[in-house]
Amino acid sequence: MTKAPRTGIPHSSPLPPHFGIVAVDAMGSTRLPSIAQGPLSATITDLVRRALEAAELGDMSREFETNTGDGLSFGCDPAWVPYLVSPFVDELNAHLLRHNFGPQPPVRLRMSLHIGPLPIAPGRAGDGNAAARGESQRLLDSEPVRRRLRETDPRATPLVAIVSDRVYDTVVRGGYCGLPPARFTEVLAEVAGKDFRQTAWMYVPTPSGDMLRQAAATRDPAASGQTPAVPHQARGAADPTPAQAAPPPGRHQHVECGVAVMDCVVRDLHHHAAPRQDSDRP
Repeated sequence: MTKAPRTGIPHSSPLPPHFGIVAVDAMGSTRLPSIAQGPLSATITDLVRRALEAAELGDMSREFETNTGDGLSFGCDPAWVPYLVSPFVDELNAHLLRHNFGPQPPVRLRMSLHIGPLPIAPGRAGDGNAAARGESQRLLDSEPVRRRLRETDPRATPLVAIVSDRVYDTVVRGGYCGLPPARFTEVLAEVAGKDFRQTAWMYVPTPSGDMLRQAAATRDPAASGQTPAVPHQARGAADPTPAQAAPPPGRHQHVECGVAVMDCVVRDLHHHAAPRQDSDRP
């Protein structure tokens, strides 16, 4: 870095380098007995490592990596952040699904991804500690993420990811990652009892439960018991041309992801014609 100028202004300091900040945390870990805490920590670390390798990020340098007991966090060169959004999130989700269908205790994770300036002080107190790192933890603990895990099926949805508005704007909307903006949901990230309130964006690789029901209700008002609004015809306006009769109702299936199977019902067709009359009959 270029040497900072000596301007004599005591309150100016060079900006620390920016890092991508990843944090993961297990759901419901505080309810586990003490004897299960160690194996859970080892399992999370192993799942994250294997997902990084599957996403071809195994050689990515991880700075100030910290094990939190029921999760972990680390920093990285921000150039890697697009790949952490995709394909890493999907790879971690896939590893969790395979793990949870095995004999081991199931693991469900929250994950946050942020970008910000962090000081480097290897081996010393304060290494990697600054506001951006605290914000990544607040995103991880925010109510929208916790609620989304509660509303989804434990076996079908093992991971919910939340990215900061900065990551979404720069990486997702900027087109640098493989996921389109439409796969993200805008949320207001808040943490009870903490002075934290930020716009963030949530991504759920495999939706289930209430998420699918809410999506279906959004697309089909009848599914939620709502009646579609009918435009009111102005007084004195001419009657509209009679609309063509609508076809019989079909069967529709809305799918967020995965494989969709639909069956087709072919209705009997009946043709009714007037009796033929001969013109020479009386």
